[in-house]
Order: sequence, then structure tokens, then C-alpha cells
Amino acid sequence: MNILKNNNSNSNNTDIHDDGYILLKNILKNKDIEYGLSSIQDNKVDYLIMKNFIDNIFFKKIKENTSFISDPRYVKFRLSNNNNSKDASTFHGDIYNNSNSKLLPIYTCLCYFDDAHMEIIPGSHKYNNIGSSSESYNKKITINITRGDILIFHSNIHHRGINFNKSENRRLLQVFEVFPDKKTYDEHFSKLIIVKTSETFLIKNIMNPILYEISKSKIIIDNITRFHYILMYNDLHYKLFLIDIPTYEKVDKYVSYEPGRHIFIEEINDKEEININIVCDNKVNYIYHSKYYLYYFLFYFILFLIIFYIAKSIWYGNCKLLKLNKLKKINNR
Repeated sequence: MNILKNNNSNSNNTDIHDDGYILLKNILKNKDIEYGLSSIQDNKVDYLIMKNFIDNIFFKKIKENTSFISDPRYVKFRLSNNNNSKDASTFHGDIYNNSNSKLLPIYTCLCYFDDAHMEIIPGSHKYNNIGSSSESYNKKITINITRGDILIFHSNIHHRGINFNKSENRRLLQVFEVFPDKKTYDEHFSKLIIVKTSETFLIKNIMNPILYEISKSKIIIDNITRFHYILMYNDLHYKLFLIDIPTYEKVDKYVSYEPGRHIFIEEINDKEEININIVCDNKVNYIYHSKYYLYYFLFYFILFLIIFYIAKSIWYGNCKLLKLNKLKKINNR
């Protein structure tokens, strides 16, 4: 399959709606890349420099080379260097579409400062998990990305980063929840919910460190990815880890799950750590995950124990009765 779906011309970019993504090749010049990287200083990041890069260079290049993003509004961004492997190494969507809209009008825009690879499932932004997970999984392709490329996709498309390696740079700028113009922003922004997921002990202290380590092993992470995709495809992965919200709260909403720390751009006074979500729209609706599924599973676990105890008691009573009847028959002889 031809991976590169865009010739960097000002075409209609219909592939973004058909396949769900486009890759803009060799868009950024070396001076643009170096300016973006100048925000990284002493293993910390000057996010004000990075925001200036996004607003005045990154989106300028996107508007020049696409026809569907004309006046972008975005909620947050994150700069990482391999350390996003704990939440990006298995297939996921950046947003999950729970509305009646067949095409999510929100994008994720990625800027690559180093060569990298991405696995993506073309068309998975359309069917909203209708059909077979194995059929969908088998459609995955690998995109080879080089320094200076820009990747844009519908935020609900299934994708994952691959070939994480701690010894090599994989510097990546991710701009999330990108609305292509003011009209789309005004119509759809109120539907967006961001669920904080990294506050639980299970995720922060157990799952994230484990995923970070196993993401370095291709064999292990590939097998975990296949199983995880079944859970994700059937909307079970966040429920099983007890970090979801009830289904009734998702109705007609676009739900994003945010791992890691976030900070609002207005609160930044100095350089901050890398791999932090920098929130640029203070009107966004942040909520914490619910304990609904904790109580849900506890209820059914207790119900199972009760049913098991009753069944065991009945079985034990019947066995005891059978033994007594046998003893009576023997004594009657």
C-alpha cells in the first residue's frame, strides 16, 4: 500500500477524510527545526518558545500545504523524547467519538524533529468500532517518517508509536484537539471532555513504568498490542483499569483520556520538564475518572461470591444428604 498520501500541493487533501491521515513530507526547513529544538535547554523545555514555534511556523506550514485547516484552534500540546512510550506504544485514539457524527471534525498534528515510525490503521476513524477487531487490526500499516515531516490525522484514528529506543532521540511535538477553523470550534468544542487518567496508583506506579520498559521489546509489545486492541476496539481498556467514566456521561461527547501531568500556559514562569501537556485553552472541560466501574466490578464480584457460596452450600448439602441416604440403605439391610 502506498503510505504517502499527499504530494505537498494545495490540493483538496481528500485522503485525510478517506484514509484518516496525511503525511506532509519535508515541510520544515532546517532553520525551522532548529528554532523548535532551541526550546529544549538543559533537559527542560521553554514552552513559550515552543508555543511561538507552533503558532508562527508549524501551523503556517500546515495552512500552506492543506485545504482543510485554515484557522486552527487547539487545546494543548506536548513535547516528548521517547518518554511518551508508556501511553503511546499500544493502539489508541486521541479522542473517542461518542456522538452521531460519522466524521470527527478534530485533528491531531505531529511535528517530527527526528526520524521515527508510526503504525496506523487507515479508515479506523470512520466506523467507530463497528465490525471485527481482528479485521481492523490486520489493516495496520507502518509509516516511515523523517526529520521535518508533519503528520496530521483525525484524532480518533487508531495509531501507535513504534521502535522506541532510549539511546536515540525521538523528539516529537504533538498538538492535540486541533479544530480546523473557528466555525468548527464554536460548533463542537462544548462536546469535548478530557478525562484525567494518571492520578490512580495502578496507572502511575505500576502500569506506566511497565509499559515504558516493555515498549523497548518489539516481540513483547507486539503481542500485548494485539490483545490490547481487542479491549480498545470494544471500549473496555479504560473500564478494566477503572479509569473510565460511565457510558451515560459520554453520550454525544468527544472523550479524550489524558495521561501525565498538565499545566496551563498562563501558569508557566520558567522552564518545565519534558513530556508535559501544555493546555492553551482554559475553557476546556477537565474531569477526573469516575469510581463507577470500581463499584460496578465490586458489586458483581460480591454477587459472584454470594452465588458461589450458595451454590457450594447447596451442593455440599446435597452430597451430605446422599451420604445419609446411602447409610440408611446400608443400615436397613
